[in-house]
Amino acid sequence: MFWVDSWMRKMMFFFSTGKSYCIFVPSILLFAKKRQFMLKSISLIKLRRPTYFSRKAVDNKKVLQRYMSESNTSYTATKWFKPETKVPVGYPVLKLYNTLTHNKVEFVPNEPGKIKWYSCGPTVYNSSHMGHARNYVSIDINRRVMQDYFNYDVTFIQNVTDIDDKIILKARQEYLFDEYVQKFEKKVSEDLITKSKSSLQAYVSKNLSEFTGKNVESEFKPWVETLDLKEIGLSKPKFPMHVKAVLAALEVIENPQTVQFDEFVSKVKDVIVPVLDAELGSTVTDPSIFRKCSSYWERQYDLDMRKLNVLEPTVVTRVSEYIPEIVSFVEEIVQRGYAYATSDGSVYFNTGKFDGSANHQYAKCQPWSKGDMALLEDGEGSLTNQASIDSKLNASDFALWKSSKAGEPFWDSPWGQGRPGWHIECSVMGSDFVGDKMDIHSGGIDLAFPHHDNEMAQSEAHFDCQQWVNYFLHTGHLHIEGQKMSKSLKNFITIDEALSKYTSRQLRLCFALVQWNNPLDFKETLLNESNSVESTLDKFFGKIRALKRDNEEKLDGGEIISKKFGPLEKKLFKDFGGSKADVHAALCDNLAVPQAIRAMMELVNSTNIYMNEVGGHELKIDLLVEIVKYMTRMLKVFGFDVREDGLGWKDVRGSGASAGGAGAAAGSVEEVGMPFVKVLSKFRDQVRKLSIEGGLDSRTLLDSCDRLRDEDLLELGVALDDRSDGQGALIKFLNEKEQAELLKQQRDKAAAHAARQLKKAEQARAAAAKERERLERAKVSPLEMFRGPGLEHVYSQWDADGVPTHLADGEEVSKSARKKLVKQQQQQKKLHDAYLKETAV
Repeated sequence: MFWVDSWMRKMMFFFSTGKSYCIFVPSILLFAKKRQFMLKSISLIKLRRPTYFSRKAVDNKKVLQRYMSESNTSYTATKWFKPETKVPVGYPVLKLYNTLTHNKVEFVPNEPGKIKWYSCGPTVYNSSHMGHARNYVSIDINRRVMQDYFNYDVTFIQNVTDIDDKIILKARQEYLFDEYVQKFEKKVSEDLITKSKSSLQAYVSKNLSEFTGKNVESEFKPWVETLDLKEIGLSKPKFPMHVKAVLAALEVIENPQTVQFDEFVSKVKDVIVPVLDAELGSTVTDPSIFRKCSSYWERQYDLDMRKLNVLEPTVVTRVSEYIPEIVSFVEEIVQRGYAYATSDGSVYFNTGKFDGSANHQYAKCQPWSKGDMALLEDGEGSLTNQASIDSKLNASDFALWKSSKAGEPFWDSPWGQGRPGWHIECSVMGSDFVGDKMDIHSGGIDLAFPHHDNEMAQSEAHFDCQQWVNYFLHTGHLHIEGQKMSKSLKNFITIDEALSKYTSRQLRLCFALVQWNNPLDFKETLLNESNSVESTLDKFFGKIRALKRDNEEKLDGGEIISKKFGPLEKKLFKDFGGSKADVHAALCDNLAVPQAIRAMMELVNSTNIYMNEVGGHELKIDLLVEIVKYMTRMLKVFGFDVREDGLGWKDVRGSGASAGGAGAAAGSVEEVGMPFVKVLSKFRDQVRKLSIEGGLDSRTLLDSCDRLRDEDLLELGVALDDRSDGQGALIKFLNEKEQAELLKQQRDKAAAHAARQLKKAEQARAAAAKERERLERAKVSPLEMFRGPGLEHVYSQWDADGVPTHLADGEEVSKSARKKLVKQQQQQKKLHDAYLKETAV
């Protein structure tokens, strides 16, 4: 242990280690009474604790002050001024379009930094279609922006509706139809034809009352030809669907012997299944039939979402797993007086009493729709008991619990055997995680009324609260070339069908380019914009990556590259900051991703202008890389797959699939490298052969270089961009789309070159033929030119120079005609003299 003189202590720094105090001593001389020594490195010395150090926790500031006072050192404490953020007027704050207010309102979560979000999931009974894709991808983008850009901790709950009238009908009808057709053993029998005809008649009577003919088989087609189905479909959306089903059945019923069994039953299925269900539906009692149907389509939905790169929910809830909670929830509403049981064992929500309460309001999302009986009836499902409907207190009352008839799945309840109503499912499953207050609820706009309005009413009745949901975010409809698409209309394009034509990235980009709460028309103009954005970004990312590689090679070679910003770099840096501000403002303005993407495209344009103005040698690559990394981060926020190096999105390989970056092919080094080595070897062989044969002139060598660039390497997905100023070619790895575009350009260029060569050859042949004709004419002497074969019937006398004086009939040649003949002879003389000169030995 050492005591250190007071003058030495001035250079020491104290800190607490809990039980003892230590001093860091720089490289200084320490003196003891009997011995001197020098520490040449920093030393850690454990000291005997001075009396003013307590074993208890101390205020280090006070200790330091006391220590400094004992060392007779005066000092003045540093003044520190806390920064004040000056928020400019109009600085953007996050606002969302809230269906509850029908305008944009500032987003304020119930709990700071956290969001409890419930989103309506699929009703699983059929393939997911493009309408689902638009809804779920748009919600996915919004969710990602909230959690990855605005950094909220999002708990995202989504349900699976696996109990519903549509599922019951689908499962039951599929089962009955399969059982029915199996008994015919792949033969189109008379019984099957008869059943198809009677079912067709019943289908037309029920669904197409506009048809007044007596004979469907003979009169339906001529009647349809008089209709404008597109126009009728605007007011009666299901009309074209029913017409299509009847025409399909008629096609095979009229000529049953000319079609295969599978085709026959496929085309009559839509008209037969309603009849089979009416006759035999009550006999379907096996609950596994309904479970198999919903579980199969739930799995297909999950796979579709995975293909579209939609994030999995934080929590997934199934209706079938929440029956006890649903029963308890309904009981609470009944006890509060907002629901009542009917004689058949159903339970209905009393909209009249709820809406008449001072603390409640019915139909908050679409108050103008609460008297729309068509929407209300559609929301109740097609299997509702007529007895229940007749027992309702108000026309707008809706089912919380439905009594089940024969042929329908059921669970026990205080009101008898039944199943949940559609709307109650979301209330129970959502409140299980959010309680009586939800930040965000999302879904398609078609669910706003009655589903979401009923959902809010029953939840607010259960919790006796005034506002269960704070923000309702509804995505807009999807149309295909102007026509609304839905499962019920059977005019949908499945997600699998869409992904066979477009990549997942192209679909997400189309959805991202349209504001999430606006209708989206999936048409050619939108696809063209999406393709333009994708192509521009592909080329931009590829070029910056190539420039970065080139820059690193220069640095590795010892080249010193300036990093100082000049005026052009400062302008680009300012544009970069402006673009980030524009993106932020767009996202604050109702998550306006389309505007954010367009701001990013402006940044691409500014960067391209900078690169063109500066040229290769002086480019500040670090700035370009920062721009690309920012854009990549934003694309990742929007749900696009990006490269691990942060330099752009991943290359897309094939429809609906994405792969890693260019050059990241799987397999051994030999498999990856062999195609490139072959190209190099081939080029070497060509140059070597030309050198040996002595034909290696500059033109031939350049032609070989062009073939290497434009054909061989391009086929391998590599582009070489020639540069001026003595720089080597810029090497770029291409994705499939870029490669296809460049290959097409090369093919077009080759075709144009071939066309020019063909035209040139044709012109040469024509010129040669003309020259041969000239030479043949030139051989004739001017003295004999009017005496040749065929002219004996034209002229009869000539002068000494060979010019005709009389015609064949003895008439003298006129002066004007003779003048022309003399002129022709003079021209021939010039031609003949030239010929004699050319052929003279």
